[in-house]
Amino acid sequence: MDHDGLLETLLELERRLGAGDGDAYRERLTGDALVVVPGARLSREETAAAMDASPGWRSFELHEPVVVALGDDHALLSYRFTGRRTAQVGYEALMTSLYVRRDGTWRLALHQQTPL
Repeated sequence: MDHDGLLETLLELERRLGAGDGDAYRERLTGDALVVVPGARLSREETAAAMDASPGWRSFELHEPVVVALGDDHALLSYRFTGRRTAQVGYEALMTSLYVRRDGTWRLALHQQTPL
C-alpha cells in the first residue's frame, strides 16, 4: 500500500472508532491493546466499557495527520484531534495510534492521547 493509501485507510479506521461505541473498539483493537489517556492506561475491554459509558462525540475532526510505515504490517498514525461531546464540553489533544495488520486486517495495538 502506498503512503497516501495507508494514511487514508488508517484515518478512516480512526473516524469509525471516534464515531463508534464499545463494540467498535472490541472489533478493532488487538486482544492485548493498550489505550493511554490522561490518568489511565486501559485494556481493550476497559476501553470498550468506557466507550459504552460515554455520551460519544457530537462532532470531531482529525487535523494534520502524519503516517509512518514501520514495515509492511505496522504503522504509526499521529494527528491533532478536536471534538465536542456537548455544546459546552470540548476536547483537543495530540493523538497517536499504532496499528498492526493481522490476517490482512488493520488492528489498533496502542493509542495514546496528550491533551492540549
